[in-house]
Amino acid sequence: MSDRSRWIVPIALGAAGVAYVNGRLRPRGDAAEPLPGDELLPDAEIVETHETVLQAPVADVWPWLVQMGYGRGGFYSFDALERLAGVSISNADAIHPAWQNLTEGDPVDLAENTTLVVARLESDRFLVLSSKGGRAPAAAGMDFDFTWAFVLTSTGLHSCRLTVRERYVPQTPAARRMVWAVRPVARLMSHGMLHGLRRRTRG
Repeated sequence: MSDRSRWIVPIALGAAGVAYVNGRLRPRGDAAEPLPGDELLPDAEIVETHETVLQAPVADVWPWLVQMGYGRGGFYSFDALERLAGVSISNADAIHPAWQNLTEGDPVDLAENTTLVVARLESDRFLVLSSKGGRAPAAAGMDFDFTWAFVLTSTGLHSCRLTVRERYVPQTPAARRMVWAVRPVARLMSHGMLHGLRRRTRG
């Protein structure tokens, strides 16, 4: 599948699923809450904030976040949709020690030939990925700056809150249209990720 065609399915799915996804899977996080990584794109035009409570302590959730990525632990979302989008990701169901040594500046692949970079990391607290320093095929249409933050907050001895925030600064009108078009699919995949993490971390 060509780099450009990888985006055709998400855009088509986005157009078809706008009513359902926007109606039922709206972001449930507090968009006004300051989070680590916000300072990297202070003028973000598009911001999505999702959150859930996980029935596990922060220390048990953090290893799942650290090992995320294509060719690593995956993103714990819907395998079928990932395959439809042309991204062959395997989502791990166990913690792998070989994927635990993540530091700032390390690459994290979203897909083959598409990479973000760890911009901020504090163990057991937050992981922020950024497009700055990353790479993507020119034909992919990813003409936007992007950050993806994962923030853990303890809510009790055996529970924590996971907040996930995406921030976008489109560089061209075409990129702006593309980001808005795929938002329903991105929301669906975020919903799948949170569900996948709840399933993997519950006691």
